[in-house]
Amino acid sequence: MLSLAARRTSRRAAPILRRAPLTRRASPPRVHIQKLSTTAPQTKNVALRLALAPYAALSCFPLASGAAALYHSINGDEDAARGCAFFSWTGWLSLPATIPMFLVAAPYTLLCDPYERSLPDKVAKAWGRCTTTPFFSTHVEGLEACEKQLNGRPAVFVANHQSWLDIYASFWLDWDRALKIVSKASIFRIPLCGWVMSLIGHVPYDRSKPGGHVVGACEKLVENGASILFFPEGSRSKDGRLKPFKPGAFVVAARAGCAVVPVTIKNTGYLMPVGDEFYAGGRLRRGDVEVVVHAPLYADPTKADPVADLQERARQAIASRL
Repeated sequence: MLSLAARRTSRRAAPILRRAPLTRRASPPRVHIQKLSTTAPQTKNVALRLALAPYAALSCFPLASGAAALYHSINGDEDAARGCAFFSWTGWLSLPATIPMFLVAAPYTLLCDPYERSLPDKVAKAWGRCTTTPFFSTHVEGLEACEKQLNGRPAVFVANHQSWLDIYASFWLDWDRALKIVSKASIFRIPLCGWVMSLIGHVPYDRSKPGGHVVGACEKLVENGASILFFPEGSRSKDGRLKPFKPGAFVVAARAGCAVVPVTIKNTGYLMPVGDEFYAGGRLRRGDVEVVVHAPLYADPTKADPVADLQERARQAIASRL
């Protein structure tokens, strides 16, 4: 009996199935993705923005001048419209002209031509002529005869000063030597304009300081082949009459042993008188400009004061064609 019961019990007992232990699926191999460095592109973007920032800011000037020209034209103020258009055109030409100036001309100039700086000087002359041509003509008289007498030697040019446009008139002096202008130091602090003037090698003159540093700098330039342009009156004449001359230009010529070339600039005071460059955004009348280049003058060592004598002769030559 016991064996039968034991058998029944064994039959009823279901077989115990053991679950196989869970096996973890093998995780896929981790792929380490190296993040590309964004430092280089970011640096390039920052550098590009810094380079273009001055152009973007300075483009506001020609835009504003162009808008002012349109406004004055609608209101019938022809002189103001022309003046604003002139400054707008000047600004638009300045922006692209400075790119080759700094990228190409600057390295070559600073390394190979630190005194004359002929390449940026030529770029500036081309820019100045393109600026003035649509608005007025500039006629130059006597330059070829003067060049023959100087025979390629540098000289000190002295001119009367009536207007902001006198600088633009000097771009039409197609001189075979680079021409450096002695100008107010404050102009060299103007963005873009001052940078270009420094690159070309123009000479800043600080009126609050003695003029000896300017004389020394100009004398060194002349000795190294560059010509200098002075406005010996020191500031613009409001009535067109010649003001007393300052001796700096003539001291440079006497010390360097070079010629003084008097230059008479006519009609700029009428086209844009003192103050009109800022009135209503700029005013420019119709007309043309005439530049008269006189015969070279030299210091006379037999005179009691050679510098004063040279200064007076140059003043008389300029006044003879005003």
